[in-house]
Amino acid sequence: MGIPYSFIFLISYVIGIIISKYHFSFGVPFFILASFIFLRRRFLLIFLSLSFFFLGFLLYRVALPQYELFHKKYHEIYGEVKDVRFSPNYIQYVIKANISKEEFIMSVGKSVKYEVGDVLLFKGVEYYPLENNNIWSESIIYKVKVKEIQLVEHRYLNRFKILRLRFKKYVDHILSFFSNDKKEFIKAITIGEKLGLNKNIKEIFSETGTSHFLAISGLHVSLLIGIFINLLPFRKVLSRIIFLPILIFYGYIIGDNPPIWRVIGEYIFLLLAFLFRREEDTLNAVFWVALINLIIFPLKLFNLSFQLSYLSMLGLLCKPQFPKFLPKFFQEIWESSFWLMIFLSPLYLYYFKKISFISILSNIFSIPIAYTILILSFLLFSINIYPINSIFVKLLSILIDILLNGLQFILSHYKISLVISLFLIFLPIIMRKREDYELLGV
Repeated sequence: MGIPYSFIFLISYVIGIIISKYHFSFGVPFFILASFIFLRRRFLLIFLSLSFFFLGFLLYRVALPQYELFHKKYHEIYGEVKDVRFSPNYIQYVIKANISKEEFIMSVGKSVKYEVGDVLLFKGVEYYPLENNNIWSESIIYKVKVKEIQLVEHRYLNRFKILRLRFKKYVDHILSFFSNDKKEFIKAITIGEKLGLNKNIKEIFSETGTSHFLAISGLHVSLLIGIFINLLPFRKVLSRIIFLPILIFYGYIIGDNPPIWRVIGEYIFLLLAFLFRREEDTLNAVFWVALINLIIFPLKLFNLSFQLSYLSMLGLLCKPQFPKFLPKFFQEIWESSFWLMIFLSPLYLYYFKKISFISILSNIFSIPIAYTILILSFLLFSINIYPINSIFVKLLSILIDILLNGLQFILSHYKISLVISLFLIFLPIIMRKREDYELLGV
């Protein structure tokens, strides 16, 4: 099978962004020459490849933040509250400045509360520029401190924003029966709010190589898609169409999250391919969705979440065949954990300077429990009936305790966990040798 055109266009666009970012002007003639050499006489393909290359080169420069507020040192500005993030000790607001496209975040004590849509006057503003790969969006480029805040007015929101706020308040109400740590954990894995997550819990997941559970990953959403489509009492095609607006609204609630929008983009691409009786090529869908995403947000290329999401999906699609030696469910966990640990190791070494070898054991232990927690959490949100909810709350509390205590145990007994993980890594080789040995009849 030949290389899909979507891959050629994506690589051309990405190279354009990289050359633009690092000012490799000498790379332009080299890329043009390489296009003619590798694409040979396919002139239309060469033209499109060069078009995407120069598009990436230009759009990156257009997308770069200008830091207008920082350079001009506005000490008194108006801004509108765009989003609110709660934590146990403070609140963070995302503010859109009225005199530019730039946004910033501001932390205040819980005694001071504003709502989305409030227009505020900030006096004595001090700016601290953030990097492009911050936790929200490339449009949020400052953290600010202010001496005085005045409420000016409240602007009415559209229906979608009202629905989003109501849903988040509903989730807060439903989870009020849990202890604070468990509440914040469920919010992290269901609606992507990690601000109030306990630092110790973050460290446990990070050290055991299971921090992907604390983000809304593509695997989370793919699992939910499969469950809800099978639960809908319609034909599979109709169920997929009905579920699409629900999925888009869920993405809107989560906000700027690359893994979510990757899954949504692939879902739409494959659904359209099915409806128009085209081949449902997941690999082609990943390349097209990545390209469209980067055209809209060129700076996403340097976002760690974006890189991990798309490279993980690419790794799973290109996963080699492994010998079968475990039940199907655990075999999938082993294969995915082992292969992604190898496939993503350059990225982990570059950003984190380490590879977590105990992630094999940690994932085999935690994935079944974490996915059960995820499913029960969404059922808890969907079924708001007291006797049933109380059962879900008890089950979730027990499962979260088992998950956290189990991961803590694996981490506390690191040497034993490492030996078991290494044994699991080499288990297919051991099993294969044993089979060959038996076949010799010795």
